[in-house]
Amino acid sequence: MITQTWRKYFEFSSIEKNRTNGLCKLCNRNYKDQNGIFSNFLKHLKRAHSTEYDQIFNPEDSFSSEQKHVNNDNIPSTDSTRSTHRQNRIILSTTKNLIIRCNLPLNIVECAGFRDFMKDCCSKYEPMSAKKIKRDIIPSLVNDVFETIHETLKKIDYLSLTIDGWSDRRCRSFLGITCHFLDHKMMSQAYLLDFVRFKSPHTGENIKQLTEDVLERFEIKEKVFKIITDNASSMIKAYKFGLFGDEAADEHGDTSGSMSEVVSVFDDYDYDHELNDIQMIDINHDEDNDDPEGTTNVRLSCFAHTMQLCVRDGLKNSSNITRVLNKCRVLAKFSHKSSKMSDLLDEINKHINKMNVTRWNSEYLLIKSILSIGKNDLESITKLMDNSIKFSNNDLIVLEEIVDVLEPFYEISIKCQAETIVTASMVVPAVVHLLSHLRDMKENILFCTKLVQQLQISLETRFSGIIKRLNQNDIEENDPFGDPVYFMAAVLDPAFKFYWIRDLKLPANAENRLKQSIIQFILDDISKDTTTSSNILTDQKADQSFSSLSLSLSSSSSQSSTPKPKKRKLFNYSDSNNDESNNSTSMDAANELE
Repeated sequence: MITQTWRKYFEFSSIEKNRTNGLCKLCNRNYKDQNGIFSNFLKHLKRAHSTEYDQIFNPEDSFSSEQKHVNNDNIPSTDSTRSTHRQNRIILSTTKNLIIRCNLPLNIVECAGFRDFMKDCCSKYEPMSAKKIKRDIIPSLVNDVFETIHETLKKIDYLSLTIDGWSDRRCRSFLGITCHFLDHKMMSQAYLLDFVRFKSPHTGENIKQLTEDVLERFEIKEKVFKIITDNASSMIKAYKFGLFGDEAADEHGDTSGSMSEVVSVFDDYDYDHELNDIQMIDINHDEDNDDPEGTTNVRLSCFAHTMQLCVRDGLKNSSNITRVLNKCRVLAKFSHKSSKMSDLLDEINKHINKMNVTRWNSEYLLIKSILSIGKNDLESITKLMDNSIKFSNNDLIVLEEIVDVLEPFYEISIKCQAETIVTASMVVPAVVHLLSHLRDMKENILFCTKLVQQLQISLETRFSGIIKRLNQNDIEENDPFGDPVYFMAAVLDPAFKFYWIRDLKLPANAENRLKQSIIQFILDDISKDTTTSSNILTDQKADQSFSSLSLSLSSSSSQSSTPKPKKRKLFNYSDSNNDESNNSTSMDAANELE
C-alpha cells in the first residue's frame, strides 16, 4: 500500500548496488535511495511539493480547524468538541513533554512509527506536521513562558546575569543570557531569558546592545547587580563601563543594523535535523586575556572558566608532563578508531575518555580513565596500535601525580556548575584550598614539581585581587577578582564563615587584621542604604566589634608544629585541628556584627 502511494508521484526503477531510482512525476527530477527506503523521496516531496505531501500525511488539515475552537468556551459540549479539545491536549503535550523536555526533533511527529503509536493510544488521533508545531504551537508556548518569567521578575529587586556564547558544528554562533535571583521564599532561582542566534561581527558593542535589548524587554535593566562572563576580550569590552555607559557606537556610527540580524533559534531551525547532532563548542575567543575587573563593578569573571585556564597554564608549561600527555592523547584517539581496542576495552569493562581542549577537566578525566585500566591491561591494549607506545613506570607515576594535583580543581569545577545553590561564596575558600593544596603537594611529589609551581604562579596571577586581599595589600584597578563581594559572600555563608582562613596558617595578628577587613567590607556595604544617623551607630558598633574581635582571637590563632598534612576533603573543616578556634565564636562573622 505504501508503494502504491509513492507510485502516484514517483516512477521507480531498480539500479545497481541494491538501490532504487525515483523520477518525480511532478518536476521530473531524479532521486536515489536504498531498496525499500523512501526517506529521500519523502524529503523532496515535503520541500518541493508541500500540497501533495499534506494530502498524504495531513489529509484533513486537522490542526487549522482545531485552532478555531481551542479557545472558544461558548460552544456547547458535544462529542466533536470534546474530541477537538482532546486532540489539542495531545498536540500541546507532545510539544511540551516530548519535543521540548525530551529534546527530540520536530519531525518526530511525521514519522510513521510515532503516528502508529499515537493511533494505538488514541484511535481518533489526527496526524500533525512539524511545520504547524513550529509556526503555531511553539510561538504560543514561548509567549506563555515569557509572560510567566516577566511577572516573576516584576516582584524582585535585584538579580545577576550569566552570559556566554557558543558555536555549533555548523559554525553558527549563539548567545545565552540567564538570570539568577532569590525569590520571596529566599530560594535560589535561575531562568533562561534568551538563547538567540548571534551573527557576526561578535563585537563588544553588539553583545552589549543585545543584552540591553533583552533586559529592556523584561524591564529589569535597573535591577542588575552583577554580570558574569568568561574572559573573552569581547565580553570584557561589552561591560567595561557597565550597562549604562555611553556606547562608542553612538559616536562613530549606528550598529543597530547588525543587531537586526539576530534572530530566534527556531527561525533558522531545520526541523528535520536531529538535535543530538548539534554539539555546542566555545566560540574562539582570546581566552588568555587579562581581565580588568576593576574598570567596572558590574562585571565579574566566571570563576570556573578562570580556574580551567590556570590548569591549562600549568599543563602547557611543564615539558615532562606534555610528553606523557601526548601519549595519552594518541592512545585515546586510537581507542575511538580501532574496533579491536574497543572490543578489548569492553571485555575488561573500561573506556578511555576523549581529549577535548574546550571541555573542562578533559585532561584529568583522560588520565584517570587510563590509570583505571591497570598496567598489565594497558600493555595489552597498546600492543594493538600500529605504532605502539609504552607507558614506563615513571610515566605511570607522573600520571598518578597529575591526578593527585588536579583532583581539587576537578572537584571545585563540579561544585561550581550548580544552578540552584549559591556559588559566589565558594570562590575565596576554593582559591585558599587550592593554594594550601599546592603548598602541601610540593613535599609529596617526585616528577610534577614544575606543574605545581606553574599552577601556583597562574593562580596568583589570574586571582591576583583575591591574593592581594589575603596578603592585606592594596588592590589595583585592573586586578582580576578584586571585588570584595567574594570575601563578603564567603564569610556570610554558614558553610564557610571564617573556617577557610585556617588553611592560610597565618600568624595571629595577620589573621585578626584579615577578619577585621572583611567585616568592614560587610559594614560598609550595609551602610550604603542607611541614613546618616544609622551610619554613626554602625561605626560605633564596628569599633565595638573590632575590640571584641581582637580579644576573642588573641588565643585562637596560635600556630604549632604539625605532622605532615594528610589529604583533606574539599570544604570539609570538621577534621581540622581541634584547637580552640574550632569552637570559638570568632569563626562566625554574625557574632561580630551583632
